[in-house]
Amino acid sequence: MLEHPSRIVTLTTDFGTGSGYVAEVKGRLLHARRPFTLIDVAHDLPAHDVRAAAWLVARTCPAFPSGSLHLIVVDPGVGTTRRLVWVRAGGQQYLAPDNGVLSRVLTATPADEARVLAVPAAAAPTFHGRDVLAPAAVALVEGEAPESLGPAADDLERLPIPRPRETPAGLEGEVVHVDAFGNLITNLPADLRRRLVAAGRLAVGDREVTRVVGTYGDAPPGTLVALVGSQGVIEAAVVQGRADAVLAARIGTRVVLP
Repeated sequence: MLEHPSRIVTLTTDFGTGSGYVAEVKGRLLHARRPFTLIDVAHDLPAHDVRAAAWLVARTCPAFPSGSLHLIVVDPGVGTTRRLVWVRAGGQQYLAPDNGVLSRVLTATPADEARVLAVPAAAAPTFHGRDVLAPAAVALVEGEAPESLGPAADDLERLPIPRPRETPAGLEGEVVHVDAFGNLITNLPADLRRRLVAAGRLAVGDREVTRVVGTYGDAPPGTLVALVGSQGVIEAAVVQGRADAVLAARIGTRVVLP
């Protein structure tokens, strides 16, 4: 197997695109003496939304080559007693607050090893991404062993992951992600497509989507549609529009498949 020419480090935050905070974290990462490839995953996640970050991290980070290091700074509890951790799971490595942001990763691939990071006295209590997580990433890029980061961690924080359930109205799930196009990603798996086609509709909140398609281009612009998307789950979308706005939906909005 060919070796990658440098370590891959990804960065995911809720700081906002073009934020000076992103630049400060990157500046700290660039103190590494060994080469690495830095990739931005996202910086426009909903502010403080750990659930949204958990979904994105679980969908995107495992796509990277084994051994990649993922730095995640969505940390509404920064400066409190919540821990900062390094975790190895599924061949990937993660540096993140222990606030549930790795919940979906750990459900899919349990942790092989985890460490609690020490917080230096000089670290700004409001910017652990720059002053704790980024230096830890630099240490790992430079070849330091994960054991140097701190003691073993157990009982990593987990968020409840919603599961569909049968009800008198049908199979009830919820919106678990809203993508950049406003598509509503649900927790109803792709193997329910036959049931979706047979029903011909999907309830989202107090509205119904009554057009089932194979792909977005199968209906005219502005049409509300339901389909199985690339994430392997049922989605509600508006062709060349935003389903979140049209349906007044967000993460947690109830969906029902009759």
